[in-house]
Amino acid sequence: MKKSALLFLILLGGIVVSWKWLKFGSRLFLSPPEISGGVLRTDEAAGGRLYYLTTQWEKRVSRSSSRSSSSTRTDSWLNTDLWELDAATAQPLSRRRIKRDKVNGDHKAMGMEQGVLWARIPELVGIRLADGEIIADSAKIEARNPALAGLMPKPAGTGIFLPESMQPLKFIPQSGMIVRLDDARQVRIDPLTLEATPYVKSKPTTGSSSAVEASAPALGMAPMSISNGMDWYAMVRGLAMQGPEGGGQWLGLLSEPELATLQENHLVGHQMDFSTPARQKLYRAELKTVQEFLGPLVQYMDPAALPESPEFLMAGLLTQGSGGSSGQSAMWRRQPDSVFVLSRDRLGDQGRLQLARISGPKGTPVWSIALPLSNMSAWIPGERHALMLGPDPSAQRSPMAEEGENTVHQILAINLETGAVQSFNPDLHRDWPVQDAKVEKP
Repeated sequence: MKKSALLFLILLGGIVVSWKWLKFGSRLFLSPPEISGGVLRTDEAAGGRLYYLTTQWEKRVSRSSSRSSSSTRTDSWLNTDLWELDAATAQPLSRRRIKRDKVNGDHKAMGMEQGVLWARIPELVGIRLADGEIIADSAKIEARNPALAGLMPKPAGTGIFLPESMQPLKFIPQSGMIVRLDDARQVRIDPLTLEATPYVKSKPTTGSSSAVEASAPALGMAPMSISNGMDWYAMVRGLAMQGPEGGGQWLGLLSEPELATLQENHLVGHQMDFSTPARQKLYRAELKTVQEFLGPLVQYMDPAALPESPEFLMAGLLTQGSGGSSGQSAMWRRQPDSVFVLSRDRLGDQGRLQLARISGPKGTPVWSIALPLSNMSAWIPGERHALMLGPDPSAQRSPMAEEGENTVHQILAINLETGAVQSFNPDLHRDWPVQDAKVEKP
């Protein structure tokens, strides 16, 4: 009898809540937080930090009713937030509200310099990462530099997204924040003093000015972009360990057909073929430099499989730095000497990534882990912990999820010494608390 009464009370409570919503209720909907412009990582002994900007639509539907009429009201805002995550655990440390608007604009994190994140939201702002304060904008820059009054570029109109080549705001890691004024002059903005100084591109004696600038010491850091598919640039075939007199050894992945080509031609193709399904093992080969008509040529001699190397499907060696650019070296760690092999457990949509730390000289696995991701959209290594972003088709979805939403990238933190993995699911935590929200509703 008591159980029946309890069930009746629970049912009655549900009916009352539903009636209140129908009469004068309010419901909140949040879209997935979308990363704008990429992510930035700082590294330190404790593991470092991961920073990124997101945009997220907030929709609140209110309903009121009387005996004679009823009405529904929908209010929408676009929230721009700065996230800070612990790179060792992938867990959020803070989420700070940067802007709240009624319309979508050209939002992008541009680069970090001296603890300040420059961003278009779509107007230029400099955000202090330590506390999320906006310490630079057009008004502050003009106040610091009276000669620039009225010349700071205005954002493009609503719904207009300029290509990067036409943007008046550019961040160059070697130079910092560069602004093209409305009188066509270019100035560099100091992130701390906001002083504007003339910017002149380097004039090379040979090569292009962009190549000269890229070789200069970096003042800041550009965001690491996130691929829509697989970040192929974050994987290489092998690692060359050349000796002082042109010899040395090579360690890398080869399939059976590639091994046959190496044995016949003594060459290794550095471009990896990820379009042809194949299984690979780790091999070691001797490097020998010979003089050809066109100059010295490195040959690969006496290849031998590492005796304890597992077989890998569609594998590659992960790079020492983040993906997004070619010419990187494979990541190498000591104690024990190791490379890191990313592969798949099977082909097709059901396939998931596998990661193994393989030690020399026998190719013995130090650890091997199954990852939940179907693709690696970003690889962000550090000294002790690496971060990986990508889609997890099996990840739990938010109760607010709607059909047709964009895929939300999961964030994994991987301990490079032990293989332990921790993760953060931004989709499931769309309502992660905003710390010190100081932005008022428009």
